[in-house]
Amino acid sequence: MDIRTDDRTAAGVTRSALYALCIALFSFHAACADIVYLKTGGVMRGLIKTADDSADKTSVTMNLLSGAEVELTVEHISSRQLRPLKFEEYEVRAESLPDTLKAHWELAEWCREQKLDEQREIHLEIVLVIDPKHRQAHYGLRHTFYREQWMTREEYDQTRIADGFVKYKGKWVRADKLESVKSDDAATKAEREWYAKVRIWLNWATGNHPERAADGLNNLREISDPKAVSALVQFLGKSQRADVRRLFIEITGKIEGPVPVVPLATLSVREDVRELRELALTMIDETHYDQARQLVIDELRDRNNILVRRAGTVLAKIGDETSAPALIRALVTTHSYKVRVPVQGYSFGVDGSIPSGSGLPPEIEIGLRTGVYDSVQVVPLLGAARATKLIPVAINRENAEVLMALRQITENNFGFDEKAWQRWWNVDRSQTTLAPDLD
Repeated sequence: MDIRTDDRTAAGVTRSALYALCIALFSFHAACADIVYLKTGGVMRGLIKTADDSADKTSVTMNLLSGAEVELTVEHISSRQLRPLKFEEYEVRAESLPDTLKAHWELAEWCREQKLDEQREIHLEIVLVIDPKHRQAHYGLRHTFYREQWMTREEYDQTRIADGFVKYKGKWVRADKLESVKSDDAATKAEREWYAKVRIWLNWATGNHPERAADGLNNLREISDPKAVSALVQFLGKSQRADVRRLFIEITGKIEGPVPVVPLATLSVREDVRELRELALTMIDETHYDQARQLVIDELRDRNNILVRRAGTVLAKIGDETSAPALIRALVTTHSYKVRVPVQGYSFGVDGSIPSGSGLPPEIEIGLRTGVYDSVQVVPLLGAARATKLIPVAINRENAEVLMALRQITENNFGFDEKAWQRWWNVDRSQTTLAPDLD
């Protein structure tokens, strides 16, 4: 509110009118302060007290911010302005402020707390005049440290533009990559749209309403857009139901292009149902076998020995000789487990391996050696309660499925002798065919 009484108005009203004006305009407000401009040119800041019921009141009482109390004649008041008290407190603080870095920084922080943004920026700028490297002041002014110097937002924008960048959706991208980024953005949007569709159709297909179930299933089976693969993986490929995962494989396998290869190759190794693992591999187009082969080779390094052996089986079916180096390295793999055993009475090798006659219960030792206990903690039956401890156990596994893949692919057989396979691949075979170095 900003209401002023100029000289003409003050001269033309009666005492009663002046009194009413004081009541209406100079009422007390706890969160605000009054600025009174005097006809003499002076300015007074504080709170004007509420006038009493006297009809012939010609003056008002004002409590100044300094704590003093003064009485002002209405006829001497030119105008009055009411604004939040924090503005008046700021001006009082600023008038007596020492010209030091500490003082300006503290006042800037006070302004931040009071949400006086413009006033805060003034003092942050002064802080930077005193100390151009003051990081907090730069951050407060939204400056950016770029190319070993602080820049204002405008300077930074101009520099990025000069470097060949453009801003797209709040991010800087190279101008020559803009169309690609827009294309990726459109693809992402399309993928998000598929999430809603696939979720709804799957709910229909697995629901109790026969007609809706048929519609949902038909809609899912008609999907051919590669952009839908991500949604299919999320809602079908990760399902706990084997029939839904089968549906995922069947739908995804019909989608053309390289996008389906990753989820199908992954399932060919990680799917628990053997029939579905085999189905996933058959649904991969042979033109994309090289991509699938690289993904399966990565599984040969997994901590889980079961996955290593499955990967060997898949690579045997793909049948590419270039898989041989990775297969040779996976002939014998080491896998670690944690076994809870009694504190006394059980012995292990210095490397954590299980020696012959380790003292482990026979069924536990056999299970560890045969891969029954992959990636799980083994807790033997101890009978009576005894103090126990966790022991890391390392088991070397001869992976028969990996050897089978090598034999099938290379038509050679050196058993689990890794060095013999290495010599053949790096020396004997190289006499007739160029081959990548195994090491």
